[in-house]
Order: sequence, then structure tokens, then C-alpha cells
Amino acid sequence: MADPVKNVLICGAGMSATDLIFYMLEHAEEFNWTVTVGDIDVETATRKIGGHPRGKAVYFDCYDNNIMEQHIKDSDIVISLLPPGMHAATAKIALRHDAHVVTASYASQEMIDMHEEARKKDLTFLNELGADPGIDHMSGMRSIDSIRGKGGELTSFESYCGSLIAPKSNDNPWEYKFTWSPMNVILAGSTGACYYEDGNLRCVPYHRLFENPKKIEIPGFRDFEAYENRDSVSFRKKYGLEDIPTFIRATLRYPGFCEAWNLLIKLGLTANNYPIDDSENMTYRDWVSSYLPRGNVNLENRLADHLEIKRNGELHKKLLWTGLLSERPITRNYGTPAEILLDLLLDKLKFKKGDTDMLVFYERIRYRLNGELREHVSHLVTRGIDHEHTAISRTVGLPAAIGAKLILNGSVKSRGILYPWTHEVYQPVLDELAEFGIAYSSSDTLLEDSVADF
Repeated sequence: MADPVKNVLICGAGMSATDLIFYMLEHAEEFNWTVTVGDIDVETATRKIGGHPRGKAVYFDCYDNNIMEQHIKDSDIVISLLPPGMHAATAKIALRHDAHVVTASYASQEMIDMHEEARKKDLTFLNELGADPGIDHMSGMRSIDSIRGKGGELTSFESYCGSLIAPKSNDNPWEYKFTWSPMNVILAGSTGACYYEDGNLRCVPYHRLFENPKKIEIPGFRDFEAYENRDSVSFRKKYGLEDIPTFIRATLRYPGFCEAWNLLIKLGLTANNYPIDDSENMTYRDWVSSYLPRGNVNLENRLADHLEIKRNGELHKKLLWTGLLSERPITRNYGTPAEILLDLLLDKLKFKKGDTDMLVFYERIRYRLNGELREHVSHLVTRGIDHEHTAISRTVGLPAAIGAKLILNGSVKSRGILYPWTHEVYQPVLDELAEFGIAYSSSDTLLEDSVADF
């Protein structure tokens, strides 16, 4: 007898969803799935389904409870690529209708609070199964388990990830393009960061976060820079490393990005907590001038002087290239600074047809074994295939898709709120990702005595 039909609902058909949709449809006949793709833009969902007989596109508005209920109630599993704040609302409806849930975002407290009820209803709500968070969790825990398995004691854990433009498409002064949620890029780091370094808790507020990025060297690639990523502290406990002296999770960028982005923060242009009155009747030049002191020199020079950067220097030219002081009209009505900046940068940092993106992961772990200090280093660099099957789509969508398959097929037994750093998740997901060419290269080296004594 054939397995009963399982109904899969994918919420969101944006930039990160392409390979998720493709994977679920590719396996739909084999496992007897129907795949419904819901998005506010039905045309995009329809195009990504590509006429597959087991696929269906529907209008899905995550801010309309009736529409959400209509599509979730008949689902066996819901895969949410919605804005992070909407995962919990989706999960609540799924809980009511006995559907499993997979997300590629950090689990909110509201989501965590559903653990007991989901467990009692024999449901799995698998969170943080994308790229970062996701692949970084799984690789990190695989390395941790391996080191511990041979008797090693970890002293330092560092994990870095960056969604970047591939070198051949790197054609603007910022060396960056939007390959994932643009507003999340604008607001990145706005809550500051906390981490442990050499046994000391370090907390960096937003206004200092981009000031002194770390230099990261990956053999065979150009250098990168990194800034700390939000709250690393909570992950010490989640990874079972409560007493480790150094624990850092961070974001990678090409050199020079952080220094320039820090200028936008200093100006106040990334704030998202207040609106600009009458913004729709201003130009970008008008708007930026409202943040600058009055003076007798032209606005371009006032901008450089206020930020204490060299007039017509590299940083100054980078800012002017964005069009911040252009006569371009602002179209956003009563927009926040972050929203107004976003509208400008969407054009200037657009990921265009023909562009290729790149995901870079880097992991460095130090540990003691048999009286020696050793260092484990892993890295993964993967590029997009084309404009739709991007590196971000593959590294976010494929882990979520594989995780959903494991739940539907009964391979994942754990119930309640689940994360990908458990062996039953990370091992099969990483194994299958390797079949797609998404795999880490690793090495272990013995450190010199002088380092060991540090």
C-alpha cells in the first residue's frame, strides 16, 4: 500500500526559497507529497513551481490570520521562510492543527514557549536550520563532538559566516550586494553584540560594533573582515560549552565594508525607531543635510568634515557613490531613516541578473589533547549556480528542505522545539549537503609551545 499523501506548505517564495521549493518538488513523487507554496506575490510562487503537477501556488499573507489558518490547517508540515517575527504566529496555528514546523531563523522566546505543548502533541518544531543559523551550528557541533570523542578539552570556539558577492560580480565600491533580506542587512548589529574572549565577557554596543573588525584569513582566498554577531553568550550553553574561555560567533564582509558602514551608523541613517516627518517631500540631499551641522562650505565637504574623514578620499567617495547627497526624491511616506536608506541602497547594491553570490563559513577551534594545544580549522566557500539558484538559496533552502524530509520520513524522533546541533539532525543534513557540493574542508594542527603557554 502506498504511503498516505503528506501536505507540505512552504510559506514564502523569496530569494532564499528557490532551492527549497525545487527540492521538495523533486522528491514529491517519491515520497507522495503535495507542495503548496504561499506568498503575497503569487506570480513569483507560480514561476518557482514551474508547472510541477504536485505543486500549487497560493496567495499567503502572514499578517492575515484567516488566510494563514486557511492554508496551514490541512498541512502536515509547514516550512516557514517568513520574516523572523512571524515564525511564532505561524507555529501557533500549526500547533492547533497538528502540523510540524521547520524554520531557518533563530527561535524566539515565543517559539521556545511552545515546547511542551508541541512535544505532547507529538510534533517537531525544528528551528535555526538554514545557513547562519544552521550550517554553522551543524558543522560546529560535529567538530565539538569529534574533539570530545577523542578526549579533547575545548578552550576556544570561533564561528564566522558571510553572505557575499562572488569576486566576478564584485563591481561596486562597497564590494557588497543584497543577496538576502535587504532590511535585515540595514539593521544588522543594531542590538550590539556579546561574546566571551579569554574568559572575559565582552559587550560591544551598536555604535562601536563596526569600528574595529577582525581580520580573517582563509587559505586560497582573499582576506575577510568580521564583526561580532549579536548574542554569542547564549550559545555557549546551547553547545554545551558553558565554561569555555573564548566563544565568538561573527559575520564576514570584504575588507573596508565595516569602516564605511560605520559612517552610516554615525550619521544616524540606520535608525528604525522613529519616522521622518514629510519625508515624501524631501530629496536625499535634503534629508542627509538635516543630520549635519550648518556651515559655510558645501554639503559634500560638510559631510566629510562631520565624519572626520578625508575630503574626496576613499571613504568620502564611497558615501557619495550611494547617492546620499543626490537630488533624488524620497518616495517613502513618513519613513524611518532605515527605510529611506534601504530604498536608496536597493538600487545601488542590487543583485542583478548575471551576478553570482557566495557563502563563506569559517570555524576555528582550539583544544587540549594529551597535554598538547591543537587547533582545528574548517572552512566552506560555495558559490551560486545562477541568479535564482544562489548560494544563499542553496545554503538556506536545502538544509530546511532536508530537515523537513527527515521529519516527514520519521528519521527525526525528537519532539517539541528542536535545533540542528543534535546528532540526529546535523549528521544526515551535512551528509546530504555534501552530495550537493556544500562541504567543509578541515585541518588539525599542533600549536607551538609559545602559543600553548598563552
